[in-house]
Amino acid sequence: MSRENIRETVLHILGNIVPDASTTVVDPDVSFHDQFEMDSVDYLRLMMELEKDLQVTIFDFDYPKLSTLNGCQNYLSERLTEQ
Repeated sequence: MSRENIRETVLHILGNIVPDASTTVVDPDVSFHDQFEMDSVDYLRLMMELEKDLQVTIFDFDYPKLSTLNGCQNYLSERLTEQ
């Protein structure tokens, strides 16, 4: 899966979890928490939806690596190539 496809998937899921968030102007290096005021439950939902949609396992100790859009793209592109 390409980095662009991963980006689109992450933004789509974010839009579902935080419907008031403007996912068209996401700063890829700023945490989702800071941009969208996500709480820990929303963040956990994001991780679970990414696992489900991309059919990948995200280890809970790796969650901090996925706190930004760039982090998601880096981590998920690596994990998807390992499978």
